[in-house]
Amino acid sequence: MNANVEFDAVKALGVAEKAVREAGRVLLGLSRGPLEVLCEPEHDIKLRADQLAEAKILEVLAAEFPLPVLTEESGEHGDLSETSRMWVVDPLDGTFNYSRGMPMCCTSVGLWDKGEPVLGAVYDFFGGHLFLGAVGRGATLNGIPVKPSGVTNPEKAALATGFPHHMDLGDAAMRQFVAQVRQYKKIRMLGTAALMGAFVSNGWLDAYTEDDIWLWDIAAAAAIAKAAGATVAVGPGKAGRWARTIVCAATPELFGALRG
Repeated sequence: MNANVEFDAVKALGVAEKAVREAGRVLLGLSRGPLEVLCEPEHDIKLRADQLAEAKILEVLAAEFPLPVLTEESGEHGDLSETSRMWVVDPLDGTFNYSRGMPMCCTSVGLWDKGEPVLGAVYDFFGGHLFLGAVGRGATLNGIPVKPSGVTNPEKAALATGFPHHMDLGDAAMRQFVAQVRQYKKIRMLGTAALMGAFVSNGWLDAYTEDDIWLWDIAAAAAIAKAAGATVAVGPGKAGRWARTIVCAATPELFGALRG
């Protein structure tokens, strides 16, 4: 498909759904047996399961809606730049959770164009929660329309965040982090950026923010949350070409508090 022509967003969302569902089936099957660990960097883990789930997603996308692809495991496929119309794939977000049998992980496929989220699918394959959204068309959880919580006051809000594996964990950085989050009612770190962002779309969380997270971690969730009506901003990070910062909030007021 020529990335410069108009495309069918409904069809694209259906393809993204198919891709995450099929990858989810792969990961469920693999979870029943011993997992092959490829490597364990300082604050991360890589499994053979990530690669197998990615292969399934790439197979579906190439067959049914070919576009350039940016994916966590194997990088860039096709001619793409930061403004390309492209699929952005995280075949297994929350790999450490998955490696421990913890049912807090997902497979994630987003479509971006001109540096902005267009649509996304996030599938919590253990829980059976499928989040879908296309900007301008709304978002759903298992086929039921969703919207953010409407919470405006940080003192009433549940904020999700995380520490990317390359984050500075020194005393000064930790003090800055505490200063940012201490006004919120609850803080949650779930170990999966895609689910934290998706949970803003239906009010399970009120906001999600993270610095220097990779685009593939948040591409689909940013699209879903924005489609549901959340206020979302994604900007460049410092850790590399595809590093990003994200602020995703149920309301403009909460968004402003996070930005402030």
